[in-house]
Amino acid sequence: MSPFRRFALPTVTLLAILLPGLLAVFLVQQQEQARLVGEAEDTLRQQTQQIGTAFDELFAPPRAMADSIRDARLLQLDPAEAQRTFFTLAGHAVRHLTQVNGVYLGFPDGSFLQQQQFVPARIADAIGDRLHADMGTRRQIRHLADGRIEDRWFYFDQVTEDWVPAPVATDPYDPRTRPWYQAAETATGTLWTAPYVFASTGKPGVTYAMRLSGFGGALWAVLGLDLTIETLSHILAERRAALGGQGSMIFATSPNGQIVGHAALNDDHGADLIEALHAYNRTGSIEQAFIDAAPPAGTVGGIRFNGTDYIISRAIMNSETAMPLHIYLAQRLDSVTASARADLRRNIWLLLLAMVIVAAIMAYAVKLRVEMAARRQAEQELVAARDQAEAATRAKSNFLATMSHEIRTPMNGVMSMAELLELTPLNGEQHRMAKVIRDSAQALLTVINDILDFSKIEAGKLEIEMVEFSLSDVVDGIGELLAPRADEKMLDLVVSIDPALADHRLGDPTRLRQVLLNLGSNAVKFTHDGSIHIRVTEIPGHKELLRFAVEDSGIGLSAEQMQRLFRPFEQADSSTARKYGGSGLGLSICQRLCELMGGRIGVNSIPGKGSTFWFELPLAAAGTETTRPDLAGLRVLLVGLPPLQQQAIAQYLPAEIIAAPGVAAARIAAAGRTFDLVLVDARCTDGALNAPVMLGLSATYGLVAPRGLVSTIDAAARTHFALALTYPLTGAGLRRAAAIALGQISAGSIASAFREDMAFTPPDLETAHEARAAILVAEDNATNRMVIHQMLSRMGYACEIAENGATALGLYHRHSYGLLLTDFHMPEMDGFELTGHIRSDESASGKPRLPIIALTADALTGTEQQCLDAGMDGYLTKPVNSRALAAMLQHPGRERHNGRSRRLGSRYLRREATD
Repeated sequence: MSPFRRFALPTVTLLAILLPGLLAVFLVQQQEQARLVGEAEDTLRQQTQQIGTAFDELFAPPRAMADSIRDARLLQLDPAEAQRTFFTLAGHAVRHLTQVNGVYLGFPDGSFLQQQQFVPARIADAIGDRLHADMGTRRQIRHLADGRIEDRWFYFDQVTEDWVPAPVATDPYDPRTRPWYQAAETATGTLWTAPYVFASTGKPGVTYAMRLSGFGGALWAVLGLDLTIETLSHILAERRAALGGQGSMIFATSPNGQIVGHAALNDDHGADLIEALHAYNRTGSIEQAFIDAAPPAGTVGGIRFNGTDYIISRAIMNSETAMPLHIYLAQRLDSVTASARADLRRNIWLLLLAMVIVAAIMAYAVKLRVEMAARRQAEQELVAARDQAEAATRAKSNFLATMSHEIRTPMNGVMSMAELLELTPLNGEQHRMAKVIRDSAQALLTVINDILDFSKIEAGKLEIEMVEFSLSDVVDGIGELLAPRADEKMLDLVVSIDPALADHRLGDPTRLRQVLLNLGSNAVKFTHDGSIHIRVTEIPGHKELLRFAVEDSGIGLSAEQMQRLFRPFEQADSSTARKYGGSGLGLSICQRLCELMGGRIGVNSIPGKGSTFWFELPLAAAGTETTRPDLAGLRVLLVGLPPLQQQAIAQYLPAEIIAAPGVAAARIAAAGRTFDLVLVDARCTDGALNAPVMLGLSATYGLVAPRGLVSTIDAAARTHFALALTYPLTGAGLRRAAAIALGQISAGSIASAFREDMAFTPPDLETAHEARAAILVAEDNATNRMVIHQMLSRMGYACEIAENGATALGLYHRHSYGLLLTDFHMPEMDGFELTGHIRSDESASGKPRLPIIALTADALTGTEQQCLDAGMDGYLTKPVNSRALAAMLQHPGRERHNGRSRRLGSRYLRREATD
């Protein structure tokens, strides 16, 4: 074979790779460059909008203050009152708005009122320590009746806490000679001066002037505000840094093209800032070139200056909300496309490297072809396996949705009817049986929810929120939920949160509540006597890491039991499951949730002594803390309260606390003492309800008792007590009680926590139709129809029941309703289709929007959003809780729609008839 033929095939092969490769590299580079330029243009537009927003925020407060002075109608006040009003408004602006250097009023007769941030040196030297420099200074020039001019400076005296004249000479000043006055004198609206250096502070700024007209349109005065413009360049510098700094330029001009701010400047220039800005205004500068070639506002264009290409954008500020400025943003094109050029060079080198190794690749071509065939086959098998797994996942999700619906539907009947049954006249034995039915159904529902949550976690579909919430609301709320069960078992339930902790936190309050409620419920379940203590503390050295602990005096756990405690579907032992019930999923879910929230969970326990379940979560402090009442000097007497409750009170209240085991002992301990607050446990056996009479102390008395006991106390006996607190005591409740005892708030300011009972009689259906106050219910299940009808009737709502969506739609067209409750899955027409028909009819006919609430047994992720996307206004899961239903009916769709929500039921009809 000749050398030519020997190298011909490799050469042709290399050329066949090289030429298309070079072409492909070039095309990719062009596309990448075009993409980068497009992204840079979008960035310029976004930065322009952000600068506009920042300037609006900078100038809006001064303009609002100027409008306040104008709207105060000083002309209509007597001179002394007008002067006080002006100095009050101007002083607030000068002290709290750093961009406001001074505020002044100039009058046609030469009179002058001025409030400024600056304190002249001669005043500071003359006054000394009596001067309150943060209040600034005032100047008043007025023409007296005898023709003399009174010109005086005033300062704020720290001793007398009043404005007094300063014993210093003043320089002659006539506001009528100032440019701002002369320009505003003939202006029809507001105006902004060109930048200049303030004589008082030496800072660069502008004056915002406004003509104030008197009766008949004659000039009454000119209002002026001196605003520093150093912040303009600072804002522009921040935006330049956001663009990458190098190769970027941002500056602002007045409408006539004079530069008033530049990203290359900063606050250190001081008075030289004006000179620096003048330098940018010179002819031939790059800034002037950008001004001349700038595209229309809101668009992006190109310019070439001194051999360099730039992309440039311009924006015009809204003069109604800020100083009328033009903003220019430019970026060098070579800096934008630098990465594309670097990619081009890199790709060319990679292509050359590929040419070097292509000969070796050709030698293994056959082998690679075989391997590729095998790989394709493996990929096909993987795709088939993936499809099979996805099908199994979908089947699992469908199965869970179906099971959730099928189980919750009869559960709705069991729980809701049991709740309604307890509201009917029953004897003691019947009440106990109804309670057993409801508690058993709730236990079954807990198991169902645990299985659904576990399935979500296993499928990776459970999302953790990051929102601001109140730590005390969550933790104290858990105590409120656990209290009834703890009271039934006569357990001492204590909730304590370290008062030093910030209350507002960032995290997922729903999942935090779920974990804490699970641990608290277990503590109540496995504790027969003694106490349960829920503590929240900070991990030393970690301000954002909190430790939640649930301590109980229950049965305890062995080391072997603790090892398998957090495994799914396992409990401490088989006898535990038989005796106490449960799925064995709760602690496993708690562990998964803690890990998803970035924390950990554990347990310390001694068999027969009790257990401490704890978990640690990173919850950053957020927001502004609520100011707590000043409880200095508080004196508290505790009568009969358990020791753990006494410790909690001592932690929450910074007070002198005396504790006594009973009323008699308290009478001895209180001899010769005075107290502000006396808390008496209603369970004291030596006259708790007569404690105010027996002790004879002039103090505020509070009665403390479990919830079940409070309702049984005679109303006449409770009149001796100004307060009634229930266990577990909360920090907020104790602080409110202490504030009442100190006279800081009234006892009547605390809202009642009792719920209205369900003892109303609904109006007749015809009356409800006429008032558009009837409720339309679409539900195919007979049991659920009975449950919903009973609940609504007891709440005082008139309702009409339809067995499916088609029937409900017919009723909707014949009558007027105030709200629709609809199930998801119904024959003939489901809830989504029914909602679509109603929303379409509203759009076509102009009818008012009908609030629609979904009632469904589906409790899977995304169900609520699916309802809202379909046009519904709310979502409730079955079994339907009467409290949740009542709360939803009070505010149907009020947060999603601006229209007025129609009040429903006989209660509201009666109120509207009598109001």
